[in-house]
Amino acid sequence: MKVLAWLTVACAALGSLTGCVESLNDTHYVVKCTIDKSLGTDSVSLLILDEAYNRVLKVSTVPRDSAMGAFVFEGQIEHPSVAYFKFSNDSTPFFFVLEHGESLVEIGSRGVIVTAGDYNHQYFSYLKDRKALIEARLLIRNQYLGIISADSVVNIERERHLLVQDSLMGDSLDKLTVEAINGGGPVARIVFDRFVNSLSPSSLSKINK
Repeated sequence: MKVLAWLTVACAALGSLTGCVESLNDTHYVVKCTIDKSLGTDSVSLLILDEAYNRVLKVSTVPRDSAMGAFVFEGQIEHPSVAYFKFSNDSTPFFFVLEHGESLVEIGSRGVIVTAGDYNHQYFSYLKDRKALIEARLLIRNQYLGIISADSVVNIERERHLLVQDSLMGDSLDKLTVEAINGGGPVARIVFDRFVNSLSPSSLSKINK
């Protein structure tokens, strides 16, 4: 379904996060969700991955019609874990960190907003910073294409400057990703799985073994 396909792609840009709404002292988690009924999905599933990030430990599914646009996932986890939402009519998962305590998730036509604890703050801050760097790099590349187009007068110094800026932006992107991966924990697992292939060989060598 095209709307949800767009939504899960856009959530990296639109996801935001504040401090934990409620802190619980045990292993309990509560994820309170609301979903815009206009999105038209038949169900929403919460899948929790194991610590090695290669096996689904638990799947909880809520039919949206019976949930009337608002529903709750609740259970126990030993430690904060990588999890993702899956929509019945879309194959793109929305990753986040399932933390102890209460989290709020708003699924709307403009994206997904997660209000949770520190791990999610780290993850969505990373996505926000990554998006800003990618947009800045795209602007530089568009400027470069402009000056080398057939109807432009070539400015060697300007061309060289833009190439240097593009390289610096690439280095900054790699540094951001390497730092997130080397930070460890569930955030590192998500960032590694989603973005490690974007790293240059030299940046790959900086990842902690």
